[in-house]
Amino acid sequence: MNTTSTFAANATHFVEAVGATAHSAIDACRAGGERLGTLAADRWDRAFEEAKPRLKPETRRNAANARKVFGRYYRRGLALGTTGAGIAVDTLVHAAGAAIARADAVHAARRA
Repeated sequence: MNTTSTFAANATHFVEAVGATAHSAIDACRAGGERLGTLAADRWDRAFEEAKPRLKPETRRNAANARKVFGRYYRRGLALGTTGAGIAVDTLVHAAGAAIARADAVHAARRA
């Protein structure tokens, strides 16, 4: 194995490791976002229970519905954002790997 191929293999390994690290960060972001959503929902529920006796029935229904809608949008947004980030990382890792392989092939062809 020549030095160029060794470099290409090491570069590919490095790019894949960066991709794995990025996926770990995305997973941590997703988990943190889910935790934040849970904390916000719990806080909303406590505030709603405290205010409930002073609210009209229609206002209580609207507030309960708003919590469901906001929660649903938050969860969908979090899932969409983290899924999109994962796809972007996979695309960049694949493109970088292909570029390294192509550069290695071009270099090998020039040396032959």
